Amino acid sequence: MAGVISREQARNSITRPGPDKGPRRGFFERVVGLVCVLAVVDLSVGVSNDAVNFLNSAIGSRVASRRVILIIAGFGVLVGSLFSSGIMEVARKGIFNPDMFVFADVMVIFLAVMLADVLLLDIFNTFGLPTSTTVSIVFELLGASIAVAFLATIADPGAATVLDYVNVAGAIKITSGIGLSVVIAFVVGTIVQFFSRMLFTFQEKNHTGTIQIAWGAIAFTAISYFLFVKGLKGTSFVTPDMQAFVTENALLLMLVSIVCWTVLMWVLHQFKVDLLGAVVLGGTFSLALAFASNDLVNFIGVPLAGLSSWQAWSGSGIPPDQMLMDVLKEPVTGNTLILVGAGAIMMTTLWLSSKAKSVTQTTVNLSRQDEGEEFFSPGPVSRGIVRTFIATGEAAARAIPPQWQTGIAERFAREKARSYDLERPAFDTLRASVNLTVASVLIVFATSLKLPLSTTFVSFMVAMGTSLADRAWGRDAAVYRVAGVFSVVGGWLVTAIAAFALAGLFAILIKTFNELAVILLVIAAALALVHSHRYHMKSSRMQELVATSSPDEIDKDALALRGHFISSLGRTAEIVDEALRILIKRKRKAARRLQAAVKANEVSTRRTEAEFVRRLHRVRPEIEPWLLNQFDVLACERDMLHSASSLASLAGEHVLNEHSPPTAAAAESLSELREHYQDVFAELAGEPADSSERRSRAPLGEIEAEIDRLTNRVLEALYTGERTTKSTSLMLGIILEMRDLQREIRRAVAW
Repeated sequence: MAGVISREQARNSITRPGPDKGPRRGFFERVVGLVCVLAVVDLSVGVSNDAVNFLNSAIGSRVASRRVILIIAGFGVLVGSLFSSGIMEVARKGIFNPDMFVFADVMVIFLAVMLADVLLLDIFNTFGLPTSTTVSIVFELLGASIAVAFLATIADPGAATVLDYVNVAGAIKITSGIGLSVVIAFVVGTIVQFFSRMLFTFQEKNHTGTIQIAWGAIAFTAISYFLFVKGLKGTSFVTPDMQAFVTENALLLMLVSIVCWTVLMWVLHQFKVDLLGAVVLGGTFSLALAFASNDLVNFIGVPLAGLSSWQAWSGSGIPPDQMLMDVLKEPVTGNTLILVGAGAIMMTTLWLSSKAKSVTQTTVNLSRQDEGEEFFSPGPVSRGIVRTFIATGEAAARAIPPQWQTGIAERFAREKARSYDLERPAFDTLRASVNLTVASVLIVFATSLKLPLSTTFVSFMVAMGTSLADRAWGRDAAVYRVAGVFSVVGGWLVTAIAAFALAGLFAILIKTFNELAVILLVIAAALALVHSHRYHMKSSRMQELVATSSPDEIDKDALALRGHFISSLGRTAEIVDEALRILIKRKRKAARRLQAAVKANEVSTRRTEAEFVRRLHRVRPEIEPWLLNQFDVLACERDMLHSASSLASLAGEHVLNEHSPPTAAAAESLSELREHYQDVFAELAGEPADSSERRSRAPLGEIEAEIDRLTNRVLEALYTGERTTKSTSLMLGIILEMRDLQREIRRAVAW
């Protein structure tokens, strides 16, 4: 077609600035060093998120101690790194066309990608949300390369178009995999778990040896085939001829495998080995190995590509803005020492990372069989979906014969569990084995069809599907579980968008401002990582404060509850202080921030109360009165927070609506009340003492007197016509909330 040029023509038409323009040699040496440092950080944050893929089932079923599970998973990760092919095709040429970029440009792309990847994954880890490291690295490469290409086309409009620089097909392939992964994994997981539960039931007496042997053989056949096809694909251990042989004789090999595994399962059964537990541990090792051997490229592919680029350029004698990176099109294998080192870093992270535990806990809680702490707040969408499913279920029930319903109900009948028993596994080994087996089969099947299914997406959605089929999403938990699934799935879409935008922005800044941008971005990234670490540590400590202890550790319970109460007092004090300050100073931005903080505090209070209720049922009868007294403390905390939140809502709405400000006299009273409340809350948060009530009596009396003065001033202004209806309504509402707050403070003082 006329006007259409080939990519080779576009490449030849590219013109670059002379050797004296742009950054010097030392700049690129520092960039390479920085990219390698970021690789270590990225390995840590990356495995903290992806660990959920292979830890979820084993930890949720408590098939072994956490130590044993981490040893097995860590060994799988280390072995997987040894078997890693080291083919870095995604980072080198999978997303962009390297022969269209010069050395200076690709280094900008790689640095922008690493900075964005570390920040983005750390954010997801901080909030305990699983995401796809593959999607993040792909869209970061896409965003950075498009940004650099855009700048290049602006500098030389007649050379090439942006699409000449990028591999559009690769990005589309990954994007299509998102929808496929979510839908297929959820549906298949639901179906397989339903029929598996119908076969096994929840009753241990139905788990006969024959059934367990057959299921174990099928599961291990699927897992071993997955390990060979997915985990060892492309490695030096598995030659292309061996891979071709496996593909051509897949059915025969599976038949031989199932016979061998059946014999082995029978032998293990004779030695009283838990076959379902063995499947879970074997699947954990397999998925960990596959993760390390295949997804390692997500963390070190870009740094190794940057190192290769620098080595090629440093010995060429060509200016950095003139050397096209054809070298990245050549196949390369990773250095064994580097791969082993990367595996060691990931294995260490599994043991030390608290964020890995948080991400895993999110998936475990969403798939928990019994009631647990609900981390996600329901919205209109989740409520609508639950109502739709309830209505659909009721309609289906009318169409199914009663005897069938009775039979199905009997197969799903289980021992009544006490939801507060935190020692109970989140789900049993049957569901855990189904999770691992189905995930393995789907990934292998997709690989054989060259469908781009994500390991993270498959693992998570299979777990959600099996929990739905197991009737874990009961009426009391369904709306929260659905909200959680939507939050995670929405996070995956956010990952792609944020990765693209963040890497693109960083690339533009680095390309435009060179060293200055690098310095500022590194400082900003370091501060962000430190802040997220502190936030997560604070959040973890708060969870520990309300963690359930054993019935014999009442003193610890008291300290935990007091610690949480003091922390809640601090949050309530901040809300009251900020609400009054906003009203006096008329701070609109602060009003919006306060409203968001109030909502977060309300969620925290509900979680604490639910946790304490579960604790209440675990203790011996003789100490239940003590716990009931402590529950009264929580009620006091809730009421105080409610009054403070109402106070904040009144003040925020008044300011945001631009209503008349308080009179000078009223503002003076509000300022006095701010100071008195600060004194009261500070005393309440202090160490307990015999004189605490006596010491708090003075500021409480001053608050009462000041509230009376404020009331008189408001009424006086109303009688004289100095106040509008809105202003009077505001002040009377504030006075009422302050009186309620004061009563609760007196309860806290008495306690």
